[in-house]
Amino acid sequence: MMNGEPDYDLIECDPDRYSDWTDRKFLMEKARESYGMNTCPAFPKEERWAGRPTERVSGVYEETKERGAAFGFHAGWEQPHFFATKGELTTTPVCYTRKHYHDAVGREVDLILNGVGVADLTPFGKFILEGPGATKFLSSMVANTLPKQQRVNISHMLTPNGKVYSELTISRLGKDRYYIVTGSGSEGHDFRWIKQHMPENAEFTLQNVTDQMGVLAVTGKYSRDVMTKLTDSAMSHEEFPFLECREMNLAGFGVQATRISYTGELGWEIHHDRNDTGALYKRILEAGAEFEIGDYGAYATNSLRLEKGFRGWGSEMNLDKNPFEAGLGPFVKTNKKTSFIGQEACKELLGKELKTKLVALTVDTHGYLDPEGNETIWFDNKVVGNTTSGAWSYNKNTSICMAYLPPGDLAELGSNVYVELLGKRYKATVVNDPMYETEAVRTRNALKQAQLQA
Repeated sequence: MMNGEPDYDLIECDPDRYSDWTDRKFLMEKARESYGMNTCPAFPKEERWAGRPTERVSGVYEETKERGAAFGFHAGWEQPHFFATKGELTTTPVCYTRKHYHDAVGREVDLILNGVGVADLTPFGKFILEGPGATKFLSSMVANTLPKQQRVNISHMLTPNGKVYSELTISRLGKDRYYIVTGSGSEGHDFRWIKQHMPENAEFTLQNVTDQMGVLAVTGKYSRDVMTKLTDSAMSHEEFPFLECREMNLAGFGVQATRISYTGELGWEIHHDRNDTGALYKRILEAGAEFEIGDYGAYATNSLRLEKGFRGWGSEMNLDKNPFEAGLGPFVKTNKKTSFIGQEACKELLGKELKTKLVALTVDTHGYLDPEGNETIWFDNKVVGNTTSGAWSYNKNTSICMAYLPPGDLAELGSNVYVELLGKRYKATVVNDPMYETEAVRTRNALKQAQLQA
């Protein structure tokens, strides 16, 4: 109240975590559960089931459930976290150490890296901004420049004090028509912020189409092969480059396909009418059968995105940090023509030393447990930082996490600190961020190398 915005992130108190799906039935069941479990400890990745599922289930909820999906609760949605095979549990045991689904997630990571997988990403928050003046307005809301038509980029909304309010994936479908995607937990939070800043006499409109649009992802080594079988549209790297969006026909359905993946591997997000999700999913599985296509969930995605150095809003990025501390400098165009919220604060921050710096760590936990985020980091018996999110790296065969450390020697490559887990301190090492190059970077480097050799 004194400074116009909170000094630290308060997303856990945001009333817009809830929306129309929070009906009386959900409220009553969840209230009873919360009261009954008031003195129970909370466990990592614990799921509590009162009031679930809500009306927010995608068109493949029953199908994925039959295929072994273990669901997590995301803003009222049921989203697969991992897929169990015959004999494996789909429930999450309450414990602090590594869970039983470790091998299941490993299979899904391998599926993406060496085969092809499909995922239900319907819980994404999805908005359409369109009409005269939409371009100028949206440019004033984000720190990045806007993409060209049929292109996509990652942009961030900032607070006046230069903190990271939100991360958006923006697809430009026309001169003044934008399709905006955000995380499921940020739907109300981001929609409200954009709506509040719209001028009263705006000729453009903002629609929340989250409940109308479904999203399926086709990801992995053979994802292009699967997509090619389902469409007449050109799908080669040159004809459908990274970060391109295209309205096209896929398996007989009108969709908006975007070449992007939070795993950092080759893949497409397929945005479509939510009523078509079930039939489209079936056609994708049929087309991918010869490549042994399978399902993957959010836990495999999290492991791969950490290896690629992708930040997550609410963990690496939030109202506690500015974009330079979070390593988002390349996305902040302080000198772009249109002024944006937080621009002056960012210019001032560029002239100051960082108070903290986001780094990547490997953690030697002896295969016993993995960092989850918000763990204390020690050095020389002093608290020096905290983790933000973590997982097991199936490529590095070790626990990994991202963390904030003081800039300087401790944040340098090869430096050692200690991450506290269950009251014990485990040795951690600062490593390259990213740990592995994305498919887009690998492909670009391979093409350059081929040109040099030609």
